[in-house]
Amino acid sequence: MQTSVGNMSRPMLSGQRFGLFILPRHACKPCKSAAVASAIQVAPEDKWLARTVKDVATPPGLVTLREASTGALATLRMPTTRNEEYRFTDISPLLKTAVEPAAPGAVVTSELLQRTDLPDAAVVAVVVDGVLRSELCRGLADLPKGVYVGPLEGASAAVVEKLGSLSNSRGGPFAVLNGSLTPGVLVVAAEPGASLPGPVFVLHVASASSAAAIANANAPRLLVHAGVGSLVEVVEEYVGLEDSTTASAAASASSDHGHYLTVSMAELFLEPAAEVKHSYVQREAAGSFHFKGTLVHQAERSRYTVTEASVGAAIARHDLTILQGGPETHTEMGHFLLCGPNQLHDLHSRLQLDHPHGTANQLHKCIVSHASGRGVFDGNVKVNRAAQKTDAGQLSRNLLLVPLATVNVKPNLQIIADDVKCTHGCAVSDLRDEELFYFRARGISAEAARQALVFSFGSEVVQRMGRQALAKRVQEDVSRTLRSVEQFAGAA
Repeated sequence: MQTSVGNMSRPMLSGQRFGLFILPRHACKPCKSAAVASAIQVAPEDKWLARTVKDVATPPGLVTLREASTGALATLRMPTTRNEEYRFTDISPLLKTAVEPAAPGAVVTSELLQRTDLPDAAVVAVVVDGVLRSELCRGLADLPKGVYVGPLEGASAAVVEKLGSLSNSRGGPFAVLNGSLTPGVLVVAAEPGASLPGPVFVLHVASASSAAAIANANAPRLLVHAGVGSLVEVVEEYVGLEDSTTASAAASASSDHGHYLTVSMAELFLEPAAEVKHSYVQREAAGSFHFKGTLVHQAERSRYTVTEASVGAAIARHDLTILQGGPETHTEMGHFLLCGPNQLHDLHSRLQLDHPHGTANQLHKCIVSHASGRGVFDGNVKVNRAAQKTDAGQLSRNLLLVPLATVNVKPNLQIIADDVKCTHGCAVSDLRDEELFYFRARGISAEAARQALVFSFGSEVVQRMGRQALAKRVQEDVSRTLRSVEQFAGAA
């Protein structure tokens, strides 16, 4: 972990060891035959793209986005571990999976809606396989003046024009894939000074394929526009249709169970003095693949807060990119990732500060509870020369509960301005014996003690959401994951 100041790098934490790794040079030679060139052209990632991207219906409002995504597909290759951004995130299980668009009209039971309800929400929008299902929603017809929640077709022209403006310039390969497959866009828009009495709760439901060798693909998309001085709260939760109650039991399920692919994209625009509180809970079914992109643009004096909890799916990745586009802008980020058996959770965040008097804080917490689990964090905070008087902090804390558990952490604070207050740090540890002894001495089993300590470790982030129903669901998933690990069960 290092901080870059201009052209000079220096370590930030005393008492830590820092190593310099120099990659060997590989000579690049031209292909010697047409057969070699042909082999390159039919790489597995290229074959997967050709099989996955199919002609889908394009609503009138998505024509521009679809054309831009289709044009980008011509030169797009899905990432592998040879790419630096995916060095520790192996998506080859996805590339070996046949993917088909989910069939429309999946049946969502009332039991599922009750289990995943958010009672204090002002609006509940249910998106099934990327399609807004109005018959399952509530509150859409009782919105206060100046607030719109609904499909893209009903939004104002000024809001519609913003669609794709961030993903086309700063989105990655899965943003392109989302633009090529998404069947519709959910819009949350607030006019200047408008607000809602409660959060907009967006429940994303994905259906799994009945064929073991095929994964359903769904591509939900969210567009949020907060006008000048407005206040908006958005809560997103992702669940599986058939397996929503076993989101974090990935190891106990077979790799074919709950097979589906979620490629989600959210674009958020904050006008001057606007405030957006964004909560994101990923509780996908065991064996699924989840890739989410969140792109944010903040104008001057705006406040953006994002809090996430990721406990489901076999492979999950969140790409979070935030640009502070004005002075006196505030950004707050909190992340909790739980990696159980056979789970890979990856968070890549990018925050860029270009104006003075900006503030930013990021807290990342990751727990790896099994030797086959892996956590990945690559967090970059860049303070450019014009961002004087910036106050930024970044902290990553990681808990490895078993031997051979793996976490790859790369907090990165780049400072070019010379009048700033910036800190960052990283810690990796196990539960301390004295903490466990405190519980055991009071007659509490080792399993219960570990669950209490682990959830308290993550609750610092989860409680920021301020929604007890969400926190309870995350806590149940944490307990389920720990019970699925034989070491914990045997220790009781």
